Amino acid sequence: MPVLRPGAVIHGPKAMTDTLLGDFASELSRRGFNVAGLIQRNQDVGDGCACVMELVDVASGDAIRISQDLGTGSNSCRVDPAGVAEAGSRLRAALDGKPDLVIVNKFGGLEKSGGGLADELLWAMSEGYPVLTAVSGRLIDDWLEFCGGHCDLLRPDEAALWAWWGGQRLYQDLLFGVGDGEVQRVTRGAHWLLVEGPDGCGLARVPRGADQAGRPLEGFAALGLKGLAALVQSTDLFEAALGVAAINAHYNRPDIVAGDGNGPNTKGPNTNGLDAFTGEEGRVVCVGSFPDVARRMPRARVIDALPSADEYPAAAADWLLPGCAAAVITASTLANRSLPRLLDLARGSRVALAGPGTPLTPRLFSYGVEILAGFVVDDPDGMADCVADDATPKRFKNFGRQVALRRPE
Repeated sequence: MPVLRPGAVIHGPKAMTDTLLGDFASELSRRGFNVAGLIQRNQDVGDGCACVMELVDVASGDAIRISQDLGTGSNSCRVDPAGVAEAGSRLRAALDGKPDLVIVNKFGGLEKSGGGLADELLWAMSEGYPVLTAVSGRLIDDWLEFCGGHCDLLRPDEAALWAWWGGQRLYQDLLFGVGDGEVQRVTRGAHWLLVEGPDGCGLARVPRGADQAGRPLEGFAALGLKGLAALVQSTDLFEAALGVAAINAHYNRPDIVAGDGNGPNTKGPNTNGLDAFTGEEGRVVCVGSFPDVARRMPRARVIDALPSADEYPAAAADWLLPGCAAAVITASTLANRSLPRLLDLARGSRVALAGPGTPLTPRLFSYGVEILAGFVVDDPDGMADCVADDATPKRFKNFGRQVALRRPE
């Protein structure tokens, strides 16, 4: 995954970022990422010392007290050197586990003067680990000097943290959620791939330029569902598409996405993505020349790798997506690895990921997607024959249904 510059959440004199950083760390850990670090927690105790300061180990949940009681009537605490030393030792040990993210509660006065957890921060950054911390507005210049200006300054909100984390990590995020199991079959046609896992089927479009010649499928099926899904990280376009199909065989299961229309999982109108933003008055961009897109999205600026006379080339995404009101992006961009960049370009806009190859999982909402419009296979045998016969997606509906997930407000 791409190297991340250290991130520093900027906060005011009274703003507390402990909860924000703690929630972010917990969510990444829940998804499967290896997160190490320390989050500060203050507890009011009433009599005696005004508060108890603790550093909570993100991985274990153990609390390390770092304040000393100054006695009855005191309005402040004094940092306990022994507690800070223990916290530093705990953090250095955690770095041996090669974490995906290191969180250090804050860059404060102690770190400014070279104390506190300054050495651990510098060590983690020098080893190339993604580092996330918080710094008050009055210490920004000191932080910039500390890290040599090599950092990203972040707003104190969840969206800014996920934007810093970056879209390239969505592939690993998707993989963490895939369970293993036997691959029942892999079917390919000229344009589509089908993977049938133990609980469902997944589709993916074969990218332009993918080399299929002489590629037997038996060996791929033997990898198992999780092993096959891991191919989404391959630089080989055909293998990457197989990985997408395997991912979808896990997430696009009938038992997970079958809904009654009352919850976030719905079926019926507005489930193919092209109708998602019909009410938008600003610029609407469609990445991918979907069938019937001219009629369904008459005002959209359409971008395609092989554009027709009234469409734009792929390079046009650089100036059409930034500042657009909404964008519909084809799920085919998952396999060719252009999706993270497109999501970055459309940051702040409403985004729908659409097409039969869309993974139907809320994990993607964190990366800037509002609507996931995908497909669930109900008849695996019929769909396998359909794919092998090089049928168009118009025929897919005979063997499954379109399903959409919308990000909660």
